[in-house]
Parts: sequence; structure tokens; C-alpha cells
Amino acid sequence: MSEVITCIEHETLTVVESRGVGDFSITNKQASLLSNSERKLPKGAFNWGHKSIKFSQYCGLIQVGSLAIEILPKIHGIEADKTSSRHELVKMLRKAGFLKALPVGSAGVNTQSHTLLDIFVVHFCELLKESLIQGMPREYINIEENLGVLRGKLLISNHLRSNLAHNERLYCSYDELSEDILINQSIKYTLKLLLCRSRSSTVKQRVSQLLMMFDCVSDRTITEYELDQLIIDRTKQAFITVIEQCKMFIKGLNPDIYSGEHECFALLFDMNQLFEKWASSILKPITWSKNLQLREQGPKRFLAYREDIDKKVFQMKPDISILNESSEVILIADAKWKLLDSNDSKLGISQADLYQINTYATQYSVKSLVLLYPRQTNLLEHFEFSFQGNSKISVKVIPLDIHANGRHAELMLKSIIF
Repeated sequence: MSEVITCIEHETLTVVESRGVGDFSITNKQASLLSNSERKLPKGAFNWGHKSIKFSQYCGLIQVGSLAIEILPKIHGIEADKTSSRHELVKMLRKAGFLKALPVGSAGVNTQSHTLLDIFVVHFCELLKESLIQGMPREYINIEENLGVLRGKLLISNHLRSNLAHNERLYCSYDELSEDILINQSIKYTLKLLLCRSRSSTVKQRVSQLLMMFDCVSDRTITEYELDQLIIDRTKQAFITVIEQCKMFIKGLNPDIYSGEHECFALLFDMNQLFEKWASSILKPITWSKNLQLREQGPKRFLAYREDIDKKVFQMKPDISILNESSEVILIADAKWKLLDSNDSKLGISQADLYQINTYATQYSVKSLVLLYPRQTNLLEHFEFSFQGNSKISVKVIPLDIHANGRHAELMLKSIIF
């Protein structure tokens, strides 16, 4: 069973020649494995120092050989409590839609006694069990074979070529309803990936039980490309979320990253993207209650035009836009997973972020602008900047409390924005 090290984002692990169980470090050999695999991990997931490695805003799990490294978000109020940080990360993933809500009556996922990977595996198993209640997906597939009786249609040329000395045989082509299809092969491949990586014997047992239901399905390696080409028709609608999870696992756990005898894999989430999705999920019910629309990553517009090639360039995609009943943009919000400082006159906000939001105001003709940040020790209250000039445009800087399960964020957004 692999060992797990749990650290908070931006924490530093030392690199040592040898380590004991429980040491907050990785060996030179593990560091070498991680370095060799770096090109296949998200860019900027970590930075190398002198005999050290520092993790960035990517949270999740990295496995190097027999050592698993959990990277958890730094959340205000529970900075030192890694169990609570793991729990909050799982809640954020659910709220943001990366992990769907578990079906009613399903076994709960204990975030205290399980690692992140085991939590994801249990969640996947529960979703799959719920989907399989309606039966395993099946499709008609074409089969060609020699038979003793006519079935379907006789393939004359194949028959003559194969049965000159066997008049009792008929080379036939027919359609048969089968469970041995791509969607089931993908699920089986995902279950096998999860079985060998789970740490808990209880979790392994859950995966094994589901694998037995796929005995009639072929074993084969499934690529991300194949999953992207998979067509989910109306008969397979119950498996949409399951396939989304398969994509996540196959992308992160597919054993195609090797160095020597050891294996490296990762399941990492960009906290910038996660925070943006989480904030959108908080804002959506508020906007709907006021007959407004919320748009993520849009509406898209261009900042400039090149006349010589007749092409618009520098596309803009605001993180969050709120539109009125006439589909006019009335508010733009950008979500940033960054540490700020209320003692700084600029709050620690980068000029690039402020220039970007100012550009949105000009290009979208919007006067209501918001920068969303996670609540933190040095940013407990909201602030406001007023742009100089005749624009009379201001930017509200709003800290959202992750630990308050969205309630604090909802109340603050209602009182400040609406």
C-alpha cells in the first residue's frame, strides 16, 4: 500500500537522499521521476527550488512510485486543518460540477478516512451503480462468421472463398444486440485503472464488485480521443456523468507516463478554474431570481481588428457576465484564486488584472465590475476602486468565504452587487 503525504498549496517539500515513513519530503529518485513526467502534467503545477519542490495553485493528487502526494487548497479559517481542507475541496468540486451530487440513498463518502483519490473512486462507483439500475448500455453490432444454419444474410463471395470444401457451412452476416461496445469498454478500463490505484481495501472491494458486472465486455486500452468521439444517444443518457468521470480518470491516471520501473500519474485541478466555477454556481440562483442571465466565459468579443488580413484578434472572454432580459451585459466579474493584502494600497492586485477588467468596461460598455477572491486573513472585507477620468466606473473587490459553504458568499454578493 502506498504512503500518502498531505500538504497545502504553496507549501514546500524537501528533496532528500533517503526518507523515513511519515517524513515531509521526497527522495531524489522520486524527484527524478516527477521531473521526467513534468511535461505531461499541467504547466506550472509546481516549481523546483534548491533541493525542494513547491506546489502552486493546482490541487489534487500526484503519485510518484509508491508515494502519493495530496495537494489541498489553503482556505481561510482552516489553514492548519488538512482534513477540513480536503473536505472543503470535495465540496467545491461538487458545487462547481466537477463531482456530481451523489444519488439519494447512496453510501456517503467519508472525507476524513479516505484520501482524495479514494473519495473520487467511491463517488464514481456510486454514480455507476445508480446508472446501471436502468441496465447496461447495448447496441447492435455486425457479426460475420461461418454457421451451420443461415442467419441474417449470406455473403456469397466470402462463402465461396471459405467453404469450397465445407458445403455444410454458411458464411453469414447478421446484427446482434451486444454489451461489448465502446461505452462499456471505457467504463471497464476506468474501473481497472482505479482498482490498482485505490489504497483502501473497502474501496477496492467496491470497484471489484462493479468489474464483475462487466465480465462480458472486452479488455482493451481506451484513449482520450476515443472517449471524445463517443456518441451518447438517448438510450445512454443515464451514463453522461459516468463518461465525464471516465474522461477525468483516463486523462489523469492513464499509465502512459513512465520512468524506469516506476509509474507517475496525477489528478490535478486548477484552483483558478475551480474557484471561477464555484463562484458561478453561487451567483446563478441569485441572477435567476432576478430574471437575469449568467454567462460563463463570455460573451466573446474581440479587442482589435487587422485590416490587412481581415481578421479580428485578441479575443476577450470574461469569467462571468450577467445579462439583462434584453441580453445586454450589465455586470462583468472576474474570479481570481490569489492571495491579497488589505494593508497594501493596491490590495496586492496585479496591474494586469485591473487593466483587463478596465478593458472589459470599455469594450462591453459596462459600469458594474467585480473582482472575486477567496476570503483570506488579509482580505476579510470588500473594497472598491474608482477609475480616474470621466468614466465614473468602479471595481468592487469581494472576498468569498469558501469555508461557509457558500452562504456567506451568497449574502455578500446579494448585498454588494444586487
